[in-house]
Amino acid sequence: MASATAKSQWIHDVETDFHEKTKDDDTNCYIDVDASRFPLRGKNYLSDRKKFPSEEAAFKLVCSKCFRTDYKLPNAVDSIDSLQKFLDDNSDKEYFIQTWLVPGHFTVVSLYERTLERGKDAVFDRLYDKFRYGDPIFQKERFKFIPEIIDAPWAIKKTVQILSGSIRPVLLSKRLKTSFHNGKNYFEVSVDTGSSYAVGMAASTMVKSFAKIVANLSFLVEGRDEQELPERVIAAHSFSKVDVKSVGIRLLKISSSTSCSSTET
Repeated sequence: MASATAKSQWIHDVETDFHEKTKDDDTNCYIDVDASRFPLRGKNYLSDRKKFPSEEAAFKLVCSKCFRTDYKLPNAVDSIDSLQKFLDDNSDKEYFIQTWLVPGHFTVVSLYERTLERGKDAVFDRLYDKFRYGDPIFQKERFKFIPEIIDAPWAIKKTVQILSGSIRPVLLSKRLKTSFHNGKNYFEVSVDTGSSYAVGMAASTMVKSFAKIVANLSFLVEGRDEQELPERVIAAHSFSKVDVKSVGIRLLKISSSTSCSSTET
């Protein structure tokens, strides 16, 4: 599934000033990022250890939303009615959803639509499907995150090193509780930054200073043999100086519907 037409928009019944970036000095915003800025394992990485710029990301950002609750959301799709409705209304398309659970009961959800047509990159298709439909051990061992801090106070850059080990690819599930939720036309990865005391403290610090940070984030499945290389970014985007307290949508009711199979690591 892929779409070359304009992306459908996910609209919640209450919206805040968390929007797509339109100018360089914009704040409280997000924007899609060129995946080629992230060096990934090349076709012959096992023999030459060389990395090359990623091809275009397989999924493009639709939007990001921030929610605030009195409880920790188990995952976004099964908790947010408007997101369920969006996915149901666009059942002919395929989506990747990345969710951050951060201290203070904030949930930041980024929704991406697949734009890479199936068959154009057989290596990616096989590896992504193996990841999406695979067992929890495979999912935990292969989900890779690459952060890139563009602008932030020095102390925050050091905090990111706590979150990721350093500013380089990191297997998130080895550091943080991560759950995987596979639905009819979507796959959601939910990362609980409060599941580690050290990382939770770092994440709490970042939340308080998020309005001073510009960061690029990318996600991929780690390739480990010739049939899984070269790697390709699943999805990537940028957050620019987001004040989560001001853009957080108050979510008072959790949806009772369950529409996916889930694994947790």
